[in-house]
Amino acid sequence: MTPRMLKQTLEEWSREVHVPADLADRALRHRSRLRLTRFAGVVACAAVVAAVALLVPLVVVPLLDKAPVSQVGGPPVVVPVQPYRQTTPAQDVLADTENSPPKTMIAAGRVAVSAYYTRRVRTVAGRKMLDRTWYLLDQVTGSYEKTEWGWVEVAPGLRWAAVLEKELPVRRIGIFDMETRRVRAWVPVDQPVGGVSWSRDGTRLVATAYDESPDLDRTSVDEQRCPARVAATPEDPRLPPQMISTSRTGFYVVDAATATAGDFHAVDPCLTDNSNMRRDFGWSDDGTLVREASNIWKRPDAFYDLDGRPHDAPAGYVVTESKAGVSPDGTLLAGPDGMPTKVTELSTGKVVGRQQVLQLLAWADDRRLVALGCADTCGSEFHNGLVLVGVDGEDMVQLSVYRKNSQEAGTWQPALTPR
Repeated sequence: MTPRMLKQTLEEWSREVHVPADLADRALRHRSRLRLTRFAGVVACAAVVAAVALLVPLVVVPLLDKAPVSQVGGPPVVVPVQPYRQTTPAQDVLADTENSPPKTMIAAGRVAVSAYYTRRVRTVAGRKMLDRTWYLLDQVTGSYEKTEWGWVEVAPGLRWAAVLEKELPVRRIGIFDMETRRVRAWVPVDQPVGGVSWSRDGTRLVATAYDESPDLDRTSVDEQRCPARVAATPEDPRLPPQMISTSRTGFYVVDAATATAGDFHAVDPCLTDNSNMRRDFGWSDDGTLVREASNIWKRPDAFYDLDGRPHDAPAGYVVTESKAGVSPDGTLLAGPDGMPTKVTELSTGKVVGRQQVLQLLAWADDRRLVALGCADTCGSEFHNGLVLVGVDGEDMVQLSVYRKNSQEAGTWQPALTPR
């Protein structure tokens, strides 16, 4: 057990201690029996010590070379993953407005910057490739640590992360323990994968498979070309499609607790309008379907069952226009990018607020959003940073330094996760 885990366990035990209100009265009433019960008390204490000695090994995180605990009628459990349950954070807002990239934890309400990456372009065999360097949150120190991973995806609750090794795509997925800072288990796959996404409850992953790096330029590649309306805009969504090549082949569904991947499912990469070469799968809000997001304005997402078959959209599905999407209570919808942004009432379409920001990224709670804000009078849309803003556009709080040019090589890009 690490010192951090021991401290956490002892704190949890201390919160469970209950002292009866009439303890003093009991002591006075039974004073005359004290001598008779002294020996029994000694025996009881010895029993407690023995019980604690037996219990301590059960809370120690098992090492990878130890035999895993078995589930009845199922595969062995190797990672103690629990379904995510939202809790009220001790500190509502955490900001770092002095360092870029940030050095200390950034969070607001229910979400946190769980990781970020910087990017540069390098040349591989005459083709350009986007290369990321990932920095991962350490909640104990409240700082971000540089990693050697090629892809990082933190689970809701910030307890676990899925990691992929540097040269994408790869043939194993790491389940990374955010507490011990070690890979708890490796999940082997036959088809190489280049991206992973956690289900909302943090118990499963969908891993997207690619023939070659999803970040490698394919403009000169003729295979697997898909039509995409890359220039579609609200003003003119009917521009003729262009052909975009992608190396995506399909997906796996991974159970995190047992560190096992299901069967590989091949999926037509051209089923959804998408102008990206990287076309990672995600999850439907209810976690029953695999989702492929369309990045074309007002074009619906595509859905698949867990066996890779196309599926109708789930009940209550809403075509969203921003990363934030629908509010946690299901009543409001964050509007599309572009200053000013807007939030509408989902049931009526009525605009309930406008915000002087560039993009609405995530809901901090039912009435506040983490957004991409503009510095000063917004002389340049690329001079931007993270802010917290109310639905009504008031009470804006700066969360990060305003980046001088968010499109410049080496500029940090945040990943937001429920905490």
